[in-house]
Amino acid sequence: MARLVAFLVDSVVLVTFVLVLWVIAFLQLLIASDLGQEDPPDSSFNAILGIVMAVVPLWLVFNVVLYRWRGQTIGQYVADIKVVREDGRPLDLRTSLVRFLLLHPLLFHLVLVPNWFLTAAIVTSLTASAAVLVVTLGLTFLCVLATFLAAASVLLDSRRRALHDRVMGTTVVPASNPERPPQSAA
Repeated sequence: MARLVAFLVDSVVLVTFVLVLWVIAFLQLLIASDLGQEDPPDSSFNAILGIVMAVVPLWLVFNVVLYRWRGQTIGQYVADIKVVREDGRPLDLRTSLVRFLLLHPLLFHLVLVPNWFLTAAIVTSLTASAAVLVVTLGLTFLCVLATFLAAASVLLDSRRRALHDRVMGTTVVPASNPERPPQSAA
């Protein structure tokens, strides 16, 4: 239950993060078009693409830094849980980064689907590349799949570890009493 609460709180943080960057992206388009009085230059659409796609690496860096620094995301802080290695040691930078890249539902999140669709539309229209379309639509599919895969793996594992926890040798424990068994944190 604590993991679900953490995921929902982190999802709200991610939505806020995405919305702020989308507002910045479209404000620059509005300014470039002289508040809608002129056609904006093509460079404005490239800027939108850059700003919208900056969500993913910025969100990744933000959470990896939090994992490295505190062993928890904002949602995990609210839910009073944290991530540690199976031997109880805190996560190092490499473990934090790779764990997050392994279909972590906060990086491959349903909230990011519009970003991938916008990227697919803009880049495909600029390059007419089927490969770009396949890659961006593949990432869109991973955003849908990752959340369900993580939930299923937590429910099916006796220690309540998600796939990224199993691969990286990490576990979720209560933050206020990390000596308690990991099963009670799920």
